[in-house]
Amino acid sequence: MKNSLKILFILLLAAMFCLCKAYAQAPGVPYKRFQYKRYKWKVLPVGAFRVYYPQGYDSLASFTSVQLPLIAEKVKKEMGVPVKATPNIILYPAIDQLYTSNIGLTGEGHLPFPTIFLKGSRVSLAFDGSYEHFRTQLAGAWARLCWEEQFQNDLEEQALSRRQLMPAWFREGAIAYFARGWRLVDEDNWLSLQGSRQDWEQLSAAHPEQSGQAFCYFLSRRYRPDAARQLVFQLRKGKSLSRAVRLVAKRPLDTLTGQCLRFYRERMDTTLSATDTLRDQLLQAHKGSKLQRLLYSADGKQVAYVTEKEHKRRLYITNITQLQQLQQSKSVQRYLLPPWMEDHEADPYPLLHWSEADKQWYAVQPEQGWVQVKRYGAGGALIDRHKLYGVDGVSAIMGWSRDQWLMAAYRKAKSDIVVYNAASLRFSPLTDDAEDNTEPAWDAGHTRLLYRSGYPSDSLYHADSITKPYGIYSKTIAGIKGSAKQSERLLWRDTTYVSFHDPQGLAGNTIRLQQSTTGSLQYDTLSPGEAPAAVPGSRIHPWLRDYLEDKRRQDSLAALERHWNKDEEASFLGGVLKGKDSKGLANHQRDSLLRALAYTPAKVRPYILQLYSAYFSARINNDYYINRMQPYQGYLGSFKFPEVGAMAGGGISDLFENHHFNIGYRMPAGTEGSDFFFRYENTAKRLDWHVLFFRKVESLQPDAQRDWKDEQGRPYPQMAKVKTHYYELGVQYPLHYDWSVGFTAAARRDRTVFLASDRYSLNFEALQQWWSMNTFTVSANKLHALSPFLYKGWDARLLTDVMVSTGKQATLLYATALRFSYHQPLYRDINFVLRGNVGHSGGQSQVLYNFGGVDNNIVPRTDTTVRFKQEAPYAFQALVTPFRGYRQNSLYGGSYVLFNADLYIPLFSRLIPLHTGFSALNNLQLGLFTDFAATARKQDHLPAAPTHLQSFGCSARTMLAGYPIRLDLAWPQQGFSAQPVWYLSFTF
Repeated sequence: MKNSLKILFILLLAAMFCLCKAYAQAPGVPYKRFQYKRYKWKVLPVGAFRVYYPQGYDSLASFTSVQLPLIAEKVKKEMGVPVKATPNIILYPAIDQLYTSNIGLTGEGHLPFPTIFLKGSRVSLAFDGSYEHFRTQLAGAWARLCWEEQFQNDLEEQALSRRQLMPAWFREGAIAYFARGWRLVDEDNWLSLQGSRQDWEQLSAAHPEQSGQAFCYFLSRRYRPDAARQLVFQLRKGKSLSRAVRLVAKRPLDTLTGQCLRFYRERMDTTLSATDTLRDQLLQAHKGSKLQRLLYSADGKQVAYVTEKEHKRRLYITNITQLQQLQQSKSVQRYLLPPWMEDHEADPYPLLHWSEADKQWYAVQPEQGWVQVKRYGAGGALIDRHKLYGVDGVSAIMGWSRDQWLMAAYRKAKSDIVVYNAASLRFSPLTDDAEDNTEPAWDAGHTRLLYRSGYPSDSLYHADSITKPYGIYSKTIAGIKGSAKQSERLLWRDTTYVSFHDPQGLAGNTIRLQQSTTGSLQYDTLSPGEAPAAVPGSRIHPWLRDYLEDKRRQDSLAALERHWNKDEEASFLGGVLKGKDSKGLANHQRDSLLRALAYTPAKVRPYILQLYSAYFSARINNDYYINRMQPYQGYLGSFKFPEVGAMAGGGISDLFENHHFNIGYRMPAGTEGSDFFFRYENTAKRLDWHVLFFRKVESLQPDAQRDWKDEQGRPYPQMAKVKTHYYELGVQYPLHYDWSVGFTAAARRDRTVFLASDRYSLNFEALQQWWSMNTFTVSANKLHALSPFLYKGWDARLLTDVMVSTGKQATLLYATALRFSYHQPLYRDINFVLRGNVGHSGGQSQVLYNFGGVDNNIVPRTDTTVRFKQEAPYAFQALVTPFRGYRQNSLYGGSYVLFNADLYIPLFSRLIPLHTGFSALNNLQLGLFTDFAATARKQDHLPAAPTHLQSFGCSARTMLAGYPIRLDLAWPQQGFSAQPVWYLSFTF
């Protein structure tokens, strides 16, 4: 019966493992960064904010300083609250350079773009070749910073986990709505997404930002204009989103989401032609992937497309016939995306272009810090590759001739249309100004250049102000030389809601371009300068009707206010209190403030190391720190499990997280001594290095039956303390975002001091050992976090230690260990975890591996009847965890194998969708597990013990007051008839 239950338990785990199901990713895993380029940073401190930028990018800092006050004023009006702290705005030349930043390196979780870090009040942005887009970035960053301050800085809110009550789709959508409202392009994108999915849960899971943004706009149209602001006010008070929408709209959330879908479904244009069926076919062929880009050759026989899945974009080049025959395509190029980013919509790479002149495909993407252009043949064969030196990024590429390419490139925050000669490696500009110059194209005769240009306006006009309306411009190109100085002609100019994009020259002196005259993005064919044809009112898109209605209402209110101000009679008291021209004075003060915040060269300072408090914690724990291995002789043959104590620690870092200083002190408790450590880490370059000093004092447990003696044959006293001084120098080199190799060289001095309890014990000399410890590690972390504390993927670590001691008992030994874990979500957040741990030691001495217990055990359980001999050939000892169901010293040896299988069931996430104000209940997870361990040892020197053991049991884990708490109840291999062993630990 006992064996049957045990077999049934294992079969249950195996059956659940077979029901594998993919799951979406969520925050929680740190990754490596790569520093390919080094910049000399400058800082523009203007009081309300500080702008950090690389030397030579002053135009980007100037634009930020002028636009940000206006953006902050608008966001404050929309959200109803200002930004509290003084933000540090960090500007990067390009999106791929932002990926190399160490900012956020030590934190866990996926980051949005622009990225916000409340510690240090840092905001990271990247220029993409367009100031028009960069201004949108600034608005989004400021709105997100304001949001994060409201919902993350409150300690009570963190303790009650109120953030979990807010769905991600509403959080992301509300931030976008406060930053940029509901634009025409937003509605067009949302309608195209809604056409393929009819369920709100699917839409919000696949496109959270667009879903939340559409929901906020729907509430503003159907219920009240300030509905989004009112919802945030209710959420700030701790209410759930369901409760907040019921208070604001007087409707349940499910009803409102259904109304939202119907609201937009009624606005869809049913007369539009069917979408490209090839897209659906490609999505079916690449299940789980997103189609990022699709491009046909001029004759329509070749196709190139880019898919995105699991932080990788893959380029495929094939022909239509193969796709129609459902033949599997092979990727010709891969572009790695940073796994720590929430989404990658801001990253345009790889760019694609079909060159009709040489019948080749062009693909552009950054690799190892440089933008590269690769050319492929019609079948996808790589022809050549070229590095583009001297540019930060490329937004478009076209073929000019065989070895000359037309590109929209940007460098030092200046974008221009250039011709690149691949043979001479030279750039020749066709435009040369400070405005945006993007979306290049030729007319049918290849004599006139078409492109989009302009520069965002602001209310601060001075001698260096740039004013240029956005629109489609043209320039006659007779030759490359001197073309930059040729005059340009404005063909179509953007208005408040009409914009023109993507010009394409056609035969007959006509141009095909995208325009939004009707309130919907559509392509039209026009002659140069010809205005789009007027459309009847019945064809005007609902978005445009709403926009014009809002505009008329705002104009009416503004006219009424002007009329009221004009007719207002000035009183004597009003003249005394306000002055004769109070409004003019207020406007003058506002202009003066904007000028004070604006960039001037005199305000710029070189960046000097600026430190901030990265963290401070005062909590109880029993972490190992350096005691992964303990000297066998120094600890008198017993493994000392760390005692629970009060640990105070803190860390400071510089603004860019290139320098990290950490310090910690564990206060003595009972007979235990104190711990102290200091660590400095430098991550400024690709090769990271650190230095560490650690001092530890701990007491050994008295054991009257221990038969250990000194050189004169006298038994050691019962009372002893071990004092450890540890010095370490380590380096780490990242191979990939989630692969790295490392090496540490350490010196360790252990001194066992025998405490005098009588006259006999006064004369014992301390045991002292010096160890040289060298460790080589290879680490891989392919985990992607799901809901809190649950992961998908695998991780592995290989460690090889070589240890040499000096003195009378000099010895040399090595130890190697391989640790592996595999996490697989099954159904509704139920997660299966399989762990493997293999270790071996050898040399003149060995490592004694001990089993029985878990990490961070609050109440260690040890079999005190097992004692190890003094003459045993072991130099170190280590506790291998987790192995549950037995006490420590139940299994031991110089080599081992350990396997753990766990099944975790989060109760209140999706199985029982119950959310309360108590994080311990929300995060509760129940589990089932089974453990198996086997060892090999030298029988002549160790007490008799089994060679292998197994166990099974159940567990419960949660977060309580910020501490991970876990309870395990395990039965040994004898079954339920045996006494179970329980463990309470600070671990997950």
